[in-house]
Amino acid sequence: MNIFSKGLLILASIAAIAVIAVVVVVIKIQGFGPETGSTELEFVEVSLPFTLESDLDNSLPFTGIATLDFDGDKIDELVIGGGKNQADAFFKYTESGFQALEIEGLEKEPNDTTFGIASIDTTGDGLDELFIARESGVYYAINTGDGYHQELLDFGIADNTTPLSIALGDINQDGFVDLYISGYIKLDLIEGETNFSDTYGGYSHLLLNDGQNHWTDISKEAGIWRQHNTFLATFVDLNQDQWPDIVVAQDTGKVEIWENLKNNTFKRHADPTDYAYPMGIGVGDIDNDGDADLYFSNVGTTLPRALLVGNLTDDQPFNMDYILLRNDGDFQFTDISIETNAAEYGFGWGTTIADFNSDSHMDLYFSQNYARFPGVDYLKLYPGRLLEQQEDGTFLSVEEDAGSSNEDFGITQVVSDFNQDGRLDLVIANLNGPARAFITDTTGGNAGLTVRLPSGTEWLNTIGEVTLKDGSSIKRQFVACEGLSSDGFHGLHFGLGKQSDPVDLSLVRPDGIRLSISDLEPNQSFIVTHN
Repeated sequence: MNIFSKGLLILASIAAIAVIAVVVVVIKIQGFGPETGSTELEFVEVSLPFTLESDLDNSLPFTGIATLDFDGDKIDELVIGGGKNQADAFFKYTESGFQALEIEGLEKEPNDTTFGIASIDTTGDGLDELFIARESGVYYAINTGDGYHQELLDFGIADNTTPLSIALGDINQDGFVDLYISGYIKLDLIEGETNFSDTYGGYSHLLLNDGQNHWTDISKEAGIWRQHNTFLATFVDLNQDQWPDIVVAQDTGKVEIWENLKNNTFKRHADPTDYAYPMGIGVGDIDNDGDADLYFSNVGTTLPRALLVGNLTDDQPFNMDYILLRNDGDFQFTDISIETNAAEYGFGWGTTIADFNSDSHMDLYFSQNYARFPGVDYLKLYPGRLLEQQEDGTFLSVEEDAGSSNEDFGITQVVSDFNQDGRLDLVIANLNGPARAFITDTTGGNAGLTVRLPSGTEWLNTIGEVTLKDGSSIKRQFVACEGLSSDGFHGLHFGLGKQSDPVDLSLVRPDGIRLSISDLEPNQSFIVTHN
């Protein structure tokens, strides 16, 4: 063996020892991982020909993904944001998987990166427009019918801020979409990743629509202006008064819950969370009591506490666990993460609450892995967790048995009913890796119903209720832009369990408009056409 070969052998041995050391450290910190179990839910992976090219040295580690009705056929297409110098990509679902579409008008500036995407029909023509958060700013892309025309929104974004994600809501019930732009400090201004200071970070902007699709920053007037790195926010009616409130996930910060006071101002409510790294927001009715509960991903069990507390003082409590907040009404919340087995998982990002197995009880999904960890090229830690709710209200990790494991660098995901069978499908965006698409194959005999709502602003935060033949009912709220930098199915999904009889559906929009439909058959996607 020559000297060169010996040198390579030594380097390979050192690398192997380093990987083993990392594995040992991870196991010592977090044990051998959460208990996993079996499920009757089964996914089938289908083709999705897109690989994100992330420049982790020169760009923030995010991308956007959204479902939308580009062509007005009432079936979701898919758009995924491109990395630096990579075009955003469109796809249409077919029986053989997702096929790429050539869409004109979404060109990006050189060296630009897409971080967040949201879709909604802003013009009333049945075609979805796009809002896109990029390194260069926030763009409003108007659907022309055969492509898009982009406009850079000029709302005075803070000089130190990169827009990461976009939330859609109608804060004054005028029928025109308002925006919350979550902002993060620019890459060249970052001072480490464990800085909890209230005077450090980017700014987020609340933008009011003037009725002509022009947006003005009202953050200061609304009482919601402050400096802090923020991953995302979402509009959700938390107290069932038909006005959208705002939930915010701050990096190196806290969960923020803001009540809509119905006069373009907001009031912050205390909640039971501590300082943490809340990164994704899932919204859904975990306990089927009719209101919206909240789930936040966190750094979890990946790293030791000493490496994460940063500049927090001893009197500032810190939490590494995922956070599941049960809504007790009147802006009172209880953290039920530990008792439901929803707390102790590895590093997480985008978070979704959805009834994947259609048993009428909400499940949890979150993307995992951190692409900037040392040695990640050699060590894939986590599979992206699918936590199925059990009969006792606890959660069990079932992604391996369900066939949805994703050990790449998952950052966010969307759900939709791409094949219109009344059940939810899953698409995951990975940094520096292929996007993954999973179509639901079986839910173990459980029936489902998806209800596609018109894409207009007036349908945001609509409450839907399905009444079964035995008199019981299931209530769901449509919330756009949960997850992280993403925007999924614009509608409602009802898991009906073993129900096989037709059901009755009632819808209540925030403006008070009511709609009732009788005798809907299960296992279908019903399209609401009322305007």
